[in-house]
Amino acid sequence: MKSPPTVNVVSMSGVIAAGGRGGNLNDAGLASILHKAFKKGKPTAVALQLNSPGGSPVQSSLIGARIRRLAEENDVPVFAFVEDVAASGG
Repeated sequence: MKSPPTVNVVSMSGVIAAGGRGGNLNDAGLASILHKAFKKGKPTAVALQLNSPGGSPVQSSLIGARIRRLAEENDVPVFAFVEDVAASGG
C-alpha cells in the first residue's frame, strides 16, 4: 500500500531583515529550517506559510534563491500560502 503524501510546512512570520533581532526572517536564520523541510521524511511538497510586511530586498533574494535551489535539488514542489500579509519580499 502506498504511503500518504508528506507535506512539510515552514512558518515564516516577521520582518525580513539581516541579523537575528526580534524574530527577523533572514537567510542565515532560515537555512537549517529550510534544509530540514526539504529532507525530513522525503516530502511530496513543501508549503511556506507566510506572514510578513516585507523588508530587506537582499535577504528576500537570498531566501528565495535558497528555496528555489533546494526545490530543484530535491525535486520537491513548493507552495506558498499567505496568512495576513506578504508584502514586498514576502
